[in-house]
Amino acid sequence: MRLAVLGPVRAWRRDEEVDLGSPQQRGLLALLLLHEGRPVETEAILEALWGEHGPRGARGTVRTYVYRLRPILGDMAVIESTGSGYRLTVRDGTFDLRRFRELTAQAHRARRAGATASAADLLRQALGTWQGPALSGVRGPFFELERDRLEELRLAALEEVFDLELDVGGSSDLTSEIRAAVREHPLRERLHEQLMLSLSRAGRRAEALAAFQYTRRLLREELGVDPGPALRSLHDRILREGEDAPAPADRGPSSALTPTPVPAQLPADLAVFTGRCAEIAELSLTLRDAAHAPVVGITGLGGMGKTALAVHVAHTQRHLFPDGQLFADLGGFEDPADPLEVLGRFLRAVGVSQLPASLDERAALWRTTVSGRRILIVLDAASGGEQVRPLLPATPGCAVIMTGPRRIVDLPGLPWLRLGVLRPEDALHLLAAISGTRRVFAEQEAASRLVQACSYQPLSVHVAAARLDARPSWTIDQILAQLEDDLRQPVVMHADCKIVDRPFREAQARMDTLHRNAFHLTAVPDCGRLDAAMAAAVLDLPVNEATAVMEALVDAHVVETGENGDYRFLGLVKAFARRQALNGLGHQHCQQALHRLLRHCLTGRNTAGEEDLRALADQITDLPDALAEMVSLSLP
Repeated sequence: MRLAVLGPVRAWRRDEEVDLGSPQQRGLLALLLLHEGRPVETEAILEALWGEHGPRGARGTVRTYVYRLRPILGDMAVIESTGSGYRLTVRDGTFDLRRFRELTAQAHRARRAGATASAADLLRQALGTWQGPALSGVRGPFFELERDRLEELRLAALEEVFDLELDVGGSSDLTSEIRAAVREHPLRERLHEQLMLSLSRAGRRAEALAAFQYTRRLLREELGVDPGPALRSLHDRILREGEDAPAPADRGPSSALTPTPVPAQLPADLAVFTGRCAEIAELSLTLRDAAHAPVVGITGLGGMGKTALAVHVAHTQRHLFPDGQLFADLGGFEDPADPLEVLGRFLRAVGVSQLPASLDERAALWRTTVSGRRILIVLDAASGGEQVRPLLPATPGCAVIMTGPRRIVDLPGLPWLRLGVLRPEDALHLLAAISGTRRVFAEQEAASRLVQACSYQPLSVHVAAARLDARPSWTIDQILAQLEDDLRQPVVMHADCKIVDRPFREAQARMDTLHRNAFHLTAVPDCGRLDAAMAAAVLDLPVNEATAVMEALVDAHVVETGENGDYRFLGLVKAFARRQALNGLGHQHCQQALHRLLRHCLTGRNTAGEEDLRALADQITDLPDALAEMVSLSLP
């Protein structure tokens, strides 16, 4: 079986092409192929095929498509049901996108080893897997985005093969091939740079200079910008050197004597990365802004997977940054890294051996060194603008993904993505990916309750999965009961529960006494939500002051806001904060807060529902008769 998406979506059994049916049915096959063996939920399939407004009966239509595709694909490519979606496994055959990735990876290894000609040949083979615009014949916003992403992969490989072939002299028709690519993609400066270099090396200096003038006019007319530093530098060298062929502008190992390092410092991607489709799409789109040096931040409570998301996105977009990827752990608030040291590591990684002593000089040298290069930088656990600002590149080509426990307000204009919990179905798939699909989906209802008890937080789901693995003879309900006891009323705090609590402890460690006590005390009531007036009653503060305190807790990611502006706790966070309140503030202090809240709910505007009101009354150990009578009158 041969399967193809790099061109029209097609399939062959042996050498005979098979009919894949309607465009929507081909779209389903393409969607499953693009996930390369990972499960795709039915909701994601509906959105990809029809957008937000699918036809009535769309789920049944998807099942029909799957039913029709299975006999077409046979045993060589199997579509399996996964409980909430489908997964396609290619068992005996080839998939052109996978082959393209394998060849480009081999080319990169050959290039790092200095085998330039071999690397160029491998990239030519990779480009030969394309048979036209990707995903031809399927329609929809999802496929348009995927088509753009795959085209970026192809262009990155094309630009890289041009670099390599220019290094080894190039064939007689290389210049015409580069010129054709320029006509097809007139706003890609790197192609213009390669065309100028090819013309100059062929002794066509005047044409190379004319190509620069054309590019400058084009960029001014289309984008209102001048050529970037790499193009300007090449133009200046052609003017200075006359007929002498200039060297490439720091494009990888182009010199046999002093190859420029291509750092690859990203940590390994998670083998079981699950969900976050919307966040991945948003971050990837930001990183593709070639007209700027994009910087995007990810913030959120610890344990939500900020670092995992940043690293995953960096791996998926690394093809856009062929000059390398850099990674630095900035230590957060607990152990902030010195930007002077980080700059030293970055500069050495890109080939600078003589380092200036001062921070300002290193920052200036860093900006100069990376100008004109395409490097992706991941800054993990950033704590402040003074730490981050010297590390940021200043010119287009590079990009930065940054994570931090809180937004860095003194970096104006930086977009921040607040990372929350996983969707319930994604949390369930994460549990299954770690602990095994068979066990989890054999007890799917109990597994769903387990990930709910974990508040759908990735770290907690990992901890629960570890318990499942450690107790293979237990049912999931037994694991759930033990976990709830340990997290909510621990007799002895087990090591894995300490792991779950660690992000909450770190968050409260950054609070002053007022906000720390408010964090603990507002978690005491058994209410599903608190509005500002209810929080004011709990904290014994005026409403405006209580609102300011609660908003500060929202900024610290320990409290979440609802659609109506009220405040809610994640279950795990609430359990932790309540334990801290009882242990730190004491039983009497907590009871006084409950009395104030109950009186507010009974005598003011009734902002608590019947269920919350009953739970609140049950929490008070010594309920005065007058309040008890008011409660009974308020409840049916």
